[in-house]
Amino acid sequence: MFTPTCLLEGCAIDAPAEDFRAAKRVEQYRVSAKAIYIPAGLRWTYLPLSEIRRAEESHRSVSAGKCVSVTEQRPTLAVTTDTGEFKLNLERAESLQKLLDAIHTAD
Repeated sequence: MFTPTCLLEGCAIDAPAEDFRAAKRVEQYRVSAKAIYIPAGLRWTYLPLSEIRRAEESHRSVSAGKCVSVTEQRPTLAVTTDTGEFKLNLERAESLQKLLDAIHTAD
């Protein structure tokens, strides 16, 4: 079995492979009581919830096509840690709320 790798130096969680298997799917991400798992090609990386200092919601514009000039607003979660900021792009507001709930529960 593979082991997801931590995005932050020296902040690994205990048993990330088992935690990943228990994580719930939220769009392309997975979230558990300990971490948010982010796909990275054929592997997975994770961001420990305990290392998140701030989480803010925002929206990004997405064009619906080249021939049609329609722009949609999609949710984005900006997560700040001591070492930097990560942006998680989502499709639905409900998914954004699930990630925010997981982060606030871990506090």
